[in-house]
Amino acid sequence: MVSEVNIVKKKLRSGMVRIALVYPSTYEASLSSLAIHMIYYLVNSYPEIYMERFTYTDQGIRSIETNSPLRDFDYIVASIHYELDYAKFINMLYRGGIEVFRLRRKGKPLIFVGGPAPTSNPAPLSDVVDVVIIGEIEALIPRLVDTILEYHGNPPRILEEIRGDGFFQPSAMEETRRVWVRDIDSTFYPVRQIQCIDREPVYGRGLLIESSRGCPYWCRFCLESRLFKPYRPHSYNWLRRVIDAGLEANNIDRVIFYSLYFLGSDSERKILEYLGDNGLKASIPSLRTDLLNDENLDLIWSVGQRMITTAPENISSYGEKILYKCHGRNLKNILMKVIDRGFDLKLYFILGIKGESLDSIRENIDFLRDIGGYAHRRGRRVSVTVNPLIPKPKTVFQWIGMIDLERARNIIKFIRNELGRIVETRPYHVNYAWIQASIALGDWSISRLVIEWGIMGGGLGNWRRVLRRHGYSTKYVFEGWRFGERLPWDYIVLGEYVEDVLEREYIVLKKLFSTPT
Repeated sequence: MVSEVNIVKKKLRSGMVRIALVYPSTYEASLSSLAIHMIYYLVNSYPEIYMERFTYTDQGIRSIETNSPLRDFDYIVASIHYELDYAKFINMLYRGGIEVFRLRRKGKPLIFVGGPAPTSNPAPLSDVVDVVIIGEIEALIPRLVDTILEYHGNPPRILEEIRGDGFFQPSAMEETRRVWVRDIDSTFYPVRQIQCIDREPVYGRGLLIESSRGCPYWCRFCLESRLFKPYRPHSYNWLRRVIDAGLEANNIDRVIFYSLYFLGSDSERKILEYLGDNGLKASIPSLRTDLLNDENLDLIWSVGQRMITTAPENISSYGEKILYKCHGRNLKNILMKVIDRGFDLKLYFILGIKGESLDSIRENIDFLRDIGGYAHRRGRRVSVTVNPLIPKPKTVFQWIGMIDLERARNIIKFIRNELGRIVETRPYHVNYAWIQASIALGDWSISRLVIEWGIMGGGLGNWRRVLRRHGYSTKYVFEGWRFGERLPWDYIVLGEYVEDVLEREYIVLKKLFSTPT
């Protein structure tokens, strides 16, 4: 058991609708998930419903609030951000006494999932879930809850009533458009948030604040920027009101900001100034390098942040062209200035793109060696997370694919050897990049493999066993899907020009690729 404040406590009574909120990762990670807080408090605002939380553990699958088994709940809602968590989700269902296969379960309970991974491609969970929620919490959860309350006990009627945009149903296989909120200032927000007394959340203790949603840029590899378009910043007045109320309600003095494009708006700069002037602390998300100017660095320093996270991704001319993330000629000077101001650096790089030459990789290594050496001489630390490009649906790399695994391993090994101890290198495990891409780009047939893999407990060895047993080829990961053919996830329409831009990007990108060396 954990010791928490601000949890919802309701007396279980006859006729109460019970909904399980499943987060298939650690308890500590769930505390840092804004989606979990939003869904939990929004659904529990209905007096006729008690929503209780479940997280992944090696112990029994029981709710945090009342220690109830998962099989006691009428409905399951899950938030899944990451393809590798599919195994944990299925394992939780299996160990919780829930029939995993949708057709055998017959709506008892109905299972709804949302999050970036299933939204971009529902196929890998199509044999498991009844509905994939396509869009944003504030726009869709109230409609779902109202329908459940009206037709509770009649699963087919619930599915029929929510049919349409925002709710993709694998049983119907109908085109479904994403539903999003136009005015995020006017929607529900959880000012009160779950605070754990005896465990530290992944991002530490603090008030979770989404300062903006979406991103105005079109980096070619980035799925989230497409899922949450258009870019919508909160107003300063909203930020000030919610932060003041939230810090008091949660008895804390630290704000944790969530944003794909932080400090891209005047309201975010003003709220940092307000926090600094009042002696309050803040955690800052990853920043674009072009926002690391003197004014912003002063604001970040004033709220106690001592590490800057930024994602250059790839600084070679080839990498910039392919990823569509250009930095200009002053990037090294910008990062040196950040170090001179007393900040440590955490960097994210993608090294391992089709057509990328050894010279291109060396260019990145030389850059990192220079930055790492400069930081070391000034008593500062630089760490870099390196991974090969992992192709995702709804990005142009769905048609291009990933480099082969042996080349990816050699690149990682080469980088680590070249950088030595100058830069703390944290490479992403190449085999798990392959599993992630295999699921992310999988078709409808992969769902049964994912189920079997999850029941077995996940892991690399079990993934390989499942593939061998079914004779399933993941060549699409490396070759990409064929341009012009229907894709498994074409049933999902994100809108806001995402699909139109994708086709134009591919036509341009074909001309940019060079021969690997």
